[in-house]
Amino acid sequence: MSPDISDDRSMYNRTMPGHPVSRHLDPAEAFFFMADRVSCMNFAIVAERVGHLDPERIRSSLDVIQDENPLLQVGIRWTDDHGLRFEPAPDTPIELVCRTVDAGDWQRWIEHELAQPFPPESAPLMRCRYLEMSSPERSVLVLVFHHSIADGRSGIELLRRLIDCIAAGTTSRTGAGALPLPPMHEAFPPRFRWADQPEAAKQVKDALSADYKRRGRSTPMPWLASAAPTRMPRIIRMALPPDATKRLLERSRQHGTSVHGALCAAQLIAQYQTLAARDPATLFLSFPVDMRSLVEPAQPITPVALYASLISAAFAVDAGTDFWVLARDVIAQARRQMDRGEGHIFFQLYGLDGAPVKPDRLEQFTKIILSTWQNTMVSNVGDIPAIDSDPAVDAISFALCPMPYQTLFTSVSTYRGRLLLNIGYDAGKVPDADAAKVAAGVHDALQEAAR
Repeated sequence: MSPDISDDRSMYNRTMPGHPVSRHLDPAEAFFFMADRVSCMNFAIVAERVGHLDPERIRSSLDVIQDENPLLQVGIRWTDDHGLRFEPAPDTPIELVCRTVDAGDWQRWIEHELAQPFPPESAPLMRCRYLEMSSPERSVLVLVFHHSIADGRSGIELLRRLIDCIAAGTTSRTGAGALPLPPMHEAFPPRFRWADQPEAAKQVKDALSADYKRRGRSTPMPWLASAAPTRMPRIIRMALPPDATKRLLERSRQHGTSVHGALCAAQLIAQYQTLAARDPATLFLSFPVDMRSLVEPAQPITPVALYASLISAAFAVDAGTDFWVLARDVIAQARRQMDRGEGHIFFQLYGLDGAPVKPDRLEQFTKIILSTWQNTMVSNVGDIPAIDSDPAVDAISFALCPMPYQTLFTSVSTYRGRLLLNIGYDAGKVPDADAAKVAAGVHDALQEAAR
């Protein structure tokens, strides 16, 4: 394989079957589109495997999954007349680039992809990278998404489908013509359609604001330079072996919480430990929530779509904070917030209520989002079903680069019993040494919790 092979895209022009998507962006989709304009929010789904793949099979399998997923056949137009809209782009294939890389530096190609926004009005809004190593003989398959069309769970399921197609040599479009899922906000249950209930929405926003401030202002991390103009995505990779992962799950259950609660507690405590002072700190934590079971009717993982929201909360941490008490508090607080509909109201906090979003909204949106309190982010997609058709795949994970106001963005998955963490940071805003110190603290806390 040549070191750098890019598709001749003209070879693959064709009209795709199915139901063209032509509509305004949903508030969640609009949020992530504009956030991407502030700071690139691409996310990458990564499969690592023993041995090599056939690039021609990858190409034909990409065609199959593109035909099966309507949102892989669109671009986004932003005009004064019509606002933000998905528009059909049926004649452009998913870009595939194949590279031969060294075993020790393939990760830098992932970091590179996190720094490369999709050009305006480009289509489709996903690209594929195949990285091949010869010593040892391994390969990495990567799907890179614009966040407005997908969330982590749907992206991972799409990668699993792609690998199934590659393994089977699938060329038939069995799912072609599938209907797109409804935009997330259209599927909200009536009790959580806040745009129709201004007084009830105000009460939820007041409760949300009170919770944000329940511990006072968040304690700034002196090593985060949010205003620094340079952006350099970096990833620190770590893993817990299957036996430690199993023990962490068991211990979490014994202590009345979950692995996600443990992950959040580990990151909060590790971040606190980087502070020079030992005064109590108020740390702000955010994480995505999967909304598929919180809409009516519940929605599937496929075809690819964005069905995620964000919740945040403040937590008090000091030198005597008990790990398991904090882990329980994280989950209990999250449940309270979700029960009162905060996941459903999040995007309305930014003035996104379903009305067309015109380009003049970006300036105000940018001011609002950059005024967000410093926070640390944990995104956990949970246990990923093994790909039986390709047992050579030994890891599936994902990665993002934090927004300027985020210290870290830790992306977590479990594959074949192993807990995988990609701790993302922006080296233009966070010194490498501080990021490494927090990451080591997270690892130590999880190891200790699993004992």
